[in-house]
Amino acid sequence: MEVNILVVIIAQEGSFIRASKKLGIAPPSLTRRVASLERNIGVKLFNRSTRSVALTDAGRLFVQESSLSLSHAERAWDLARFHAQTESGPYRFGYSPYTHSAFLPLLNGLSPAPHPPGDEPSNIVLETANTVELIERVLRGQLHAALGTGPIVDRDLWVHRAGREGFTVCLPRGHHLAQKASVTAHDLDRETVFWMPRSSHPRFYGQVMRYIRSLGVRPLFREVRGAMHALEFVARNSGLALLPRSASRISHSGVVFKPLADRYLGIETMLFMRRDLRYGKLKDIVDVFLAQLLALKMEIN
Repeated sequence: MEVNILVVIIAQEGSFIRASKKLGIAPPSLTRRVASLERNIGVKLFNRSTRSVALTDAGRLFVQESSLSLSHAERAWDLARFHAQTESGPYRFGYSPYTHSAFLPLLNGLSPAPHPPGDEPSNIVLETANTVELIERVLRGQLHAALGTGPIVDRDLWVHRAGREGFTVCLPRGHHLAQKASVTAHDLDRETVFWMPRSSHPRFYGQVMRYIRSLGVRPLFREVRGAMHALEFVARNSGLALLPRSASRISHSGVVFKPLADRYLGIETMLFMRRDLRYGKLKDIVDVFLAQLLALKMEIN
Protein backbone atom coordinates (compact mmCIF):
# COMPACT_ATOMS: atom_id res chain seq x y z
CA MET A 1 0.00 0.00 0.00
CA GLU A 2 2.85 2.40 0.82
CA VAL A 3 4.48 1.94 -2.59
CA ASN A 4 1.06 2.32 -4.26
CA ILE A 5 0.76 5.72 -2.58
CA LEU A 6 4.17 6.74 -3.94
CA VAL A 7 3.21 5.82 -7.50
CA VAL A 8 -0.09 7.73 -7.30
CA ILE A 9 1.62 10.88 -6.00
CA ILE A 10 4.35 10.71 -8.67
CA ALA A 11 1.60 10.45 -11.30
CA GLN A 12 -0.24 13.42 -9.77
CA GLU A 13 2.90 15.57 -9.60
CA GLY A 14 4.25 14.48 -12.99
CA SER A 15 7.76 14.49 -11.61
CA PHE A 16 9.90 12.39 -9.27
CA ILE A 17 11.52 15.57 -7.95
CA ARG A 18 8.22 17.27 -7.07
CA ALA A 19 6.85 14.03 -5.61
CA SER A 20 9.95 13.57 -3.47
CA LYS A 21 9.57 17.09 -2.06
CA LYS A 22 5.89 16.49 -1.29
CA LEU A 23 6.61 13.13 0.36
CA GLY A 24 9.80 14.18 2.14
CA ILE A 25 11.72 11.33 0.53
CA ALA A 26 15.10 11.74 -1.17
CA PRO A 27 14.77 11.40 -4.98
CA PRO A 28 17.24 8.47 -5.25
CA SER A 29 15.32 6.54 -2.57
CA LEU A 30 12.00 7.21 -4.33
CA THR A 31 13.45 6.08 -7.66
CA ARG A 32 14.82 2.86 -6.14
CA ARG A 33 11.50 1.95 -4.52
CA VAL A 34 9.55 2.45 -7.73
CA ALA A 35 12.14 0.51 -9.73
CA SER A 36 11.89 -2.33 -7.19
CA LEU A 37 8.11 -2.38 -7.60
CA GLU A 38 8.42 -2.47 -11.40
CA ARG A 39 10.82 -5.44 -11.16
CA ASN A 40 8.48 -7.28 -8.79
CA ILE A 41 5.40 -6.94 -11.01
CA GLY A 42 7.36 -7.30 -14.25
CA VAL A 43 6.15 -4.16 -16.07
CA LYS A 44 7.23 -0.55 -16.46
CA LEU A 45 4.88 1.96 -14.82
CA PHE A 46 6.64 5.11 -16.01
CA ASN A 47 8.43 6.31 -19.13
CA ARG A 48 11.17 8.59 -17.83
CA SER A 49 13.21 11.31 -19.50
CA THR A 50 15.55 13.93 -18.12
CA ARG A 51 12.74 16.49 -18.07
CA SER A 52 9.50 14.59 -17.48
CA VAL A 53 7.85 11.37 -16.43
CA ALA A 54 4.75 9.83 -18.01
CA LEU A 55 2.67 6.80 -17.14
CA THR A 56 2.73 3.78 -19.41
CA ASP A 57 -0.58 2.10 -20.28
CA ALA A 58 0.10 -0.41 -17.50
CA GLY A 59 0.95 2.49 -15.19
CA ARG A 60 -2.36 4.22 -15.89
CA LEU A 61 -4.26 1.05 -14.93
CA PHE A 62 -2.11 0.68 -11.82
CA VAL A 63 -2.77 4.28 -10.70
CA GLN A 64 -6.49 3.98 -11.46
CA GLU A 65 -6.90 0.92 -9.22
CA SER A 66 -4.50 2.20 -6.57
CA SER A 67 -6.50 5.45 -6.33
CA LEU A 68 -9.62 3.43 -5.57
CA SER A 69 -7.77 1.50 -2.88
CA LEU A 70 -6.50 4.73 -1.35
CA SER A 71 -10.00 6.18 -1.35
CA HIS A 72 -11.28 3.11 0.49
CA ALA A 73 -8.41 3.33 2.95
CA GLU A 74 -9.13 7.01 3.66
CA ARG A 75 -12.79 6.17 4.22
CA ALA A 76 -11.77 3.41 6.64
CA TRP A 77 -9.62 5.89 8.58
CA ASP A 78 -12.47 8.42 8.67
CA LEU A 79 -14.97 5.82 9.86
CA ALA A 80 -12.63 4.58 12.59
CA ARG A 81 -12.23 8.12 13.92
CA PHE A 82 -15.97 8.70 13.50
CA HIS A 83 -16.82 5.60 15.55
CA ALA A 84 -14.64 6.86 18.39
CA GLN A 85 -16.49 10.19 18.29
CA THR A 86 -19.88 8.48 18.59
CA GLU A 87 -18.73 7.16 21.94
CA SER A 88 -17.29 10.33 23.40
CA GLY A 89 -18.06 13.28 21.11
CA PRO A 90 -17.84 15.91 19.93
CA TYR A 91 -20.99 15.36 17.89
CA ARG A 92 -20.90 17.23 14.60
CA PHE A 93 -24.14 18.40 13.00
CA GLY A 94 -24.40 20.33 9.75
CA TYR A 95 -27.05 22.55 8.20
CA SER A 96 -27.48 24.26 4.85
CA PRO A 97 -28.08 28.00 4.31
CA TYR A 98 -31.63 27.06 3.25
CA THR A 99 -32.52 25.44 6.59
CA HIS A 100 -35.69 27.01 7.98
CA SER A 101 -34.76 29.65 10.56
CA ALA A 102 -37.20 28.14 13.08
CA PHE A 103 -35.09 24.96 13.13
CA LEU A 104 -31.87 26.71 14.10
CA PRO A 105 -32.66 27.26 17.82
CA LEU A 106 -33.41 23.54 18.14
CA LEU A 107 -30.18 22.70 16.34
CA ASN A 108 -28.26 25.02 18.64
CA GLY A 109 -29.87 23.38 21.68
CA LEU A 110 -28.84 19.84 20.75
CA SER A 111 -27.37 17.89 23.63
CA PRO A 112 -26.44 14.23 24.09
CA ALA A 113 -27.30 14.35 27.78
CA PRO A 114 -29.37 16.50 30.19
CA HIS A 115 -27.59 19.68 31.22
CA PRO A 116 -28.46 22.53 33.60
CA PRO A 117 -30.51 25.41 32.12
CA GLY A 118 -28.23 28.01 30.59
CA ASP A 119 -25.28 25.62 30.47
CA GLU A 120 -24.37 25.26 26.78
CA PRO A 121 -23.55 21.71 25.63
CA SER A 122 -19.78 21.54 25.13
CA ASN A 123 -19.64 18.51 22.85
CA ILE A 124 -21.93 19.63 20.02
CA VAL A 125 -20.26 21.25 17.02
CA LEU A 126 -22.34 22.96 14.30
CA GLU A 127 -21.13 23.47 10.74
CA THR A 128 -22.81 25.05 7.73
CA ALA A 129 -22.32 24.10 4.08
CA ASN A 130 -24.41 23.55 0.98
CA THR A 131 -26.37 20.29 0.71
CA VAL A 132 -23.94 18.58 -1.68
CA GLU A 133 -21.06 19.24 0.72
CA LEU A 134 -23.13 18.11 3.72
CA ILE A 135 -23.96 14.79 2.05
CA GLU A 136 -20.29 14.17 1.28
CA ARG A 137 -19.23 15.01 4.83
CA VAL A 138 -21.86 12.74 6.36
CA LEU A 139 -20.90 9.85 4.06
CA ARG A 140 -17.20 10.32 4.89
CA GLY A 141 -17.91 10.36 8.63
CA GLN A 142 -16.95 14.02 9.08
CA LEU A 143 -20.48 14.90 10.26
CA HIS A 144 -22.81 12.77 12.37
CA ALA A 145 -26.02 14.17 10.85
CA ALA A 146 -27.21 17.18 8.88
CA LEU A 147 -30.18 19.24 7.75
CA GLY A 148 -30.17 19.76 3.99
CA THR A 149 -32.46 20.60 1.11
CA GLY A 150 -34.31 17.73 -0.55
CA PRO A 151 -34.37 15.67 -2.59
CA ILE A 152 -31.62 13.56 -1.02
CA VAL A 153 -31.25 10.09 -2.51
CA ASP A 154 -28.43 7.79 -1.42
CA ARG A 155 -28.74 4.16 -0.39
CA ASP A 156 -26.13 4.66 2.36
CA LEU A 157 -28.16 7.42 4.02
CA TRP A 158 -31.16 7.36 6.33
CA VAL A 159 -33.24 10.38 5.27
CA HIS A 160 -36.36 11.82 6.88
CA ARG A 161 -38.39 14.84 5.83
CA ALA A 162 -38.40 17.45 8.61
CA GLY A 163 -40.47 20.21 7.01
CA ARG A 164 -41.42 22.16 3.92
CA GLU A 165 -41.79 25.84 3.16
CA GLY A 166 -42.68 27.88 0.13
CA PHE A 167 -40.70 30.59 -1.60
CA THR A 168 -40.81 34.32 -1.12
CA VAL A 169 -39.82 36.90 -3.73
CA CYS A 170 -37.78 39.84 -2.50
CA LEU A 171 -38.37 43.04 -4.48
CA PRO A 172 -37.12 46.62 -4.46
CA ARG A 173 -39.76 48.84 -2.83
CA GLY A 174 -40.25 50.75 -6.06
CA HIS A 175 -40.76 47.65 -8.24
CA HIS A 176 -44.12 47.38 -10.00
CA LEU A 177 -44.75 43.95 -8.41
CA ALA A 178 -44.31 45.40 -4.90
CA GLN A 179 -47.96 46.50 -4.89
CA LYS A 180 -49.27 42.95 -5.29
CA ALA A 181 -50.34 40.81 -2.33
CA SER A 182 -48.44 37.85 -3.79
CA VAL A 183 -46.31 37.04 -6.82
CA THR A 184 -46.77 34.19 -9.30
CA ALA A 185 -44.15 32.32 -11.24
CA HIS A 186 -45.41 34.01 -14.41
CA ASP A 187 -44.59 37.42 -12.86
CA LEU A 188 -40.91 36.41 -12.93
CA ASP A 189 -40.81 36.16 -16.73
CA ARG A 190 -37.83 38.12 -18.14
CA GLU A 191 -36.92 39.42 -14.67
CA THR A 192 -33.39 39.14 -13.27
CA VAL A 193 -33.73 36.76 -10.33
CA PHE A 194 -30.97 36.07 -7.81
CA TRP A 195 -31.06 32.50 -6.54
CA MET A 196 -28.96 29.61 -5.24
CA PRO A 197 -25.94 28.32 -7.21
CA ARG A 198 -26.59 25.18 -9.27
CA SER A 199 -23.55 23.52 -7.66
CA SER A 200 -25.04 23.74 -4.16
CA HIS A 201 -27.75 21.20 -5.04
CA PRO A 202 -27.92 20.25 -8.76
CA ARG A 203 -30.90 17.89 -8.33
CA PHE A 204 -33.09 20.47 -6.56
CA TYR A 205 -31.93 23.27 -8.86
CA GLY A 206 -32.84 21.16 -11.88
CA GLN A 207 -36.32 20.35 -10.53
CA VAL A 208 -37.15 24.03 -10.04
CA MET A 209 -35.74 25.04 -13.43
CA ARG A 210 -37.69 22.35 -15.28
CA TYR A 211 -40.94 23.30 -13.57
CA ILE A 212 -40.57 27.03 -14.26
CA ARG A 213 -39.68 26.40 -17.89
CA SER A 214 -42.69 24.09 -18.26
CA LEU A 215 -44.83 27.17 -17.49
CA GLY A 216 -43.26 29.02 -20.40
CA VAL A 217 -41.54 31.42 -17.98
CA ARG A 218 -37.99 32.57 -18.74
CA PRO A 219 -36.43 34.52 -15.86
CA LEU A 220 -32.75 35.46 -16.04
CA PHE A 221 -31.36 33.58 -13.05
CA ARG A 222 -28.18 34.86 -11.41
CA GLU A 223 -26.35 32.78 -8.81
CA VAL A 224 -25.77 34.19 -5.34
CA ARG A 225 -24.28 32.48 -2.28
CA GLY A 226 -26.60 33.52 0.51
CA ALA A 227 -29.73 35.47 1.43
CA MET A 228 -27.88 38.56 2.65
CA HIS A 229 -25.98 38.91 -0.62
CA ALA A 230 -29.24 38.51 -2.54
CA LEU A 231 -30.88 41.23 -0.44
CA GLU A 232 -28.00 43.60 -1.16
CA PHE A 233 -28.48 43.14 -4.90
CA VAL A 234 -32.23 43.71 -4.59
CA ALA A 235 -31.77 46.81 -2.43
CA ARG A 236 -29.51 48.23 -5.14
CA ASN A 237 -32.29 47.63 -7.68
CA SER A 238 -30.27 44.99 -9.55
CA GLY A 239 -33.13 42.49 -9.73
CA LEU A 240 -35.36 40.26 -7.62
CA ALA A 241 -34.43 37.40 -5.27
CA LEU A 242 -36.04 33.99 -4.84
CA LEU A 243 -35.63 32.93 -1.21
CA PRO A 244 -37.16 30.55 1.34
CA ARG A 245 -40.28 32.11 2.84
CA SER A 246 -38.66 32.22 6.28
CA ALA A 247 -36.15 34.73 4.88
CA SER A 248 -38.91 37.35 4.99
CA ARG A 249 -38.11 37.69 8.70
CA ILE A 250 -34.85 39.39 7.78
CA SER A 251 -34.99 43.15 8.14
CA HIS A 252 -33.40 45.05 5.26
CA SER A 253 -34.13 48.61 4.14
CA GLY A 254 -35.32 49.23 0.63
CA VAL A 255 -36.86 45.79 0.01
CA VAL A 256 -40.22 44.08 0.43
CA PHE A 257 -41.12 40.40 0.51
CA LYS A 258 -44.05 38.87 -1.34
CA PRO A 259 -45.04 35.17 -1.08
CA LEU A 260 -44.69 33.18 -4.29
CA ALA A 261 -48.17 31.82 -4.92
CA ASP A 262 -47.37 28.41 -6.35
CA ARG A 263 -48.14 25.23 -4.43
CA TYR A 264 -45.74 23.16 -6.54
CA LEU A 265 -42.67 25.21 -5.67
CA GLY A 266 -41.23 24.72 -2.22
CA ILE A 267 -38.15 23.79 -0.23
CA GLU A 268 -38.07 20.53 1.69
CA THR A 269 -35.75 20.28 4.69
CA MET A 270 -34.39 16.77 5.18
CA LEU A 271 -32.65 15.34 8.24
CA PHE A 272 -30.13 12.66 7.30
CA MET A 273 -27.33 10.48 8.69
CA ARG A 274 -25.44 7.34 7.73
CA ARG A 275 -27.80 4.36 7.66
CA ASP A 276 -25.24 2.03 9.24
CA LEU A 277 -24.84 4.36 12.25
CA ARG A 278 -28.49 4.29 13.30
CA TYR A 279 -27.83 2.83 16.71
CA GLY A 280 -26.89 3.74 20.28
CA LYS A 281 -26.46 7.25 21.64
CA LEU A 282 -26.22 8.91 18.23
CA LYS A 283 -29.54 7.41 17.11
CA ASP A 284 -31.19 8.64 20.31
CA ILE A 285 -29.92 12.20 19.77
CA VAL A 286 -31.06 12.29 16.14
CA ASP A 287 -34.49 10.78 16.93
CA VAL A 288 -35.16 13.29 19.72
CA PHE A 289 -34.09 16.11 17.41
CA LEU A 290 -36.38 14.86 14.63
CA ALA A 291 -39.34 14.69 17.06
CA GLN A 292 -38.70 18.32 18.02
CA LEU A 293 -38.54 19.38 14.37
CA LEU A 294 -41.78 17.62 13.51
CA ALA A 295 -43.47 19.16 16.55
CA LEU A 296 -42.96 22.59 14.99
CA LYS A 297 -45.26 21.52 12.11
CA MET A 298 -43.28 23.61 9.66
CA GLU A 299 -45.52 22.74 6.71
CA ILE A 300 -45.71 26.11 4.97
CA ASN A 301 -47.23 26.19 1.50
